[in-house]
Amino acid sequence: MTTTPARATVPTERRLPGQRRLLTGLMANSVTLYAIYGAVPAVLLANLVADIAPDSKSTSLGVISAVGAVGAMLANPISGALSDRTRSRYGRRAPWMAGGALLGGLSLIAVGVGNSLLWVAVAWTLAQIFLNGLQAPLTAVIPDRVPEERRGLFSSAAGLAQMLGAVVGTAVAAAFANALGLGFAVFGVLIIAGTAVFLLLNREPSTADARHEPFRWKDFLRGFWISPRAHPDFAWAFLGRFLLILGYYAVSSYQLYVLDDYIGLTRDQANDLMPLLSLAMLPGMIAMIVISGPWSDRVGRRKPFVIAAGLGMALSLFLPLVLRSEVSMFGYAILTGAAFGMYMAVDTALMTQVLPRPDDAAKDMGVLNIANALPQALAPAVAAAVIALLGGYRSLFATAIVLVVLGAVSILPIRTVR
Repeated sequence: MTTTPARATVPTERRLPGQRRLLTGLMANSVTLYAIYGAVPAVLLANLVADIAPDSKSTSLGVISAVGAVGAMLANPISGALSDRTRSRYGRRAPWMAGGALLGGLSLIAVGVGNSLLWVAVAWTLAQIFLNGLQAPLTAVIPDRVPEERRGLFSSAAGLAQMLGAVVGTAVAAAFANALGLGFAVFGVLIIAGTAVFLLLNREPSTADARHEPFRWKDFLRGFWISPRAHPDFAWAFLGRFLLILGYYAVSSYQLYVLDDYIGLTRDQANDLMPLLSLAMLPGMIAMIVISGPWSDRVGRRKPFVIAAGLGMALSLFLPLVLRSEVSMFGYAILTGAAFGMYMAVDTALMTQVLPRPDDAAKDMGVLNIANALPQALAPAVAAAVIALLGGYRSLFATAIVLVVLGAVSILPIRTVR
């Protein structure tokens, strides 16, 4: 990998006190962020698109999501790289987190007042850009401040936050299914407030006096290329995360339409059932997240947990593939909650252990976050294409099974992490 010249090290944060406060703050902020990622597209955005264009809802949602994915893909690593270079009295990460939360929250509010597909597409794309601008420096807090031997615990917390965000967010979003504008506004305000509280309670040391190399566009742009040949573990981790996340969200992002068009419920019945399915995920999800991260710290291994999680997700997707009923959807929810909980409990820890350079942590985590944010944004478009071209929702479940299994086995070649 070609990077910018070595820079002066900015003040380290990992020895500062307040790890418990940091852990709590990261969880709270992440829950709100992942509630937006996991619930808004699947509930609020899906309902809004269906209201505006009922005859083309599947295709329209896929197109809007694909456009937003481009913004997400670019914003995450760029904001991470810029935060790595930021020197201010408020630190490196805080200015970008604050700006991303404020502009992302306002963009969400704008989505909710839209009455045309073009408006919704533009506003949602802006929301994706700014929220991913928040996510990159937020995830860099772990390699910045947390020693490697404690990252399993923090990875569990990050995984719990992601799943709680999706589950609780779905329940909250479903409550606003008949008041979509208010629902978007609620999530917009929550992300602004949650980020503000985190930044106030977990202040960074000033980097205003830290030296750094002069900014050069050529070196800056070249730094985003991380050679798979020079850093194969990074490449395999990226691929594994991308495939697992895409397989999971390809189904969950279309859950409203699965219940409506595949199971055969009315839209009101589907909206009523979605929070119950989300709640069914909670017991196994919480148990596996709480257990798996600290367990992986104790045994010093990450890969067996990822493989088991991928196979568990494949099993959960097999149920609605062979049985079209509400019962199979509850079985899917229970199993996938446990499996995905195990995965998210160790995923962040594994990713922080394959970073090429500590000084570029936010940029490199931003690149890895593409493998998280991009498949979430692309999932509706991929689902729409599979449903249209391969023969309906059973093809969607089969495709998701293939994706999660491939994602699990993709981490096997990683050598620096056991």
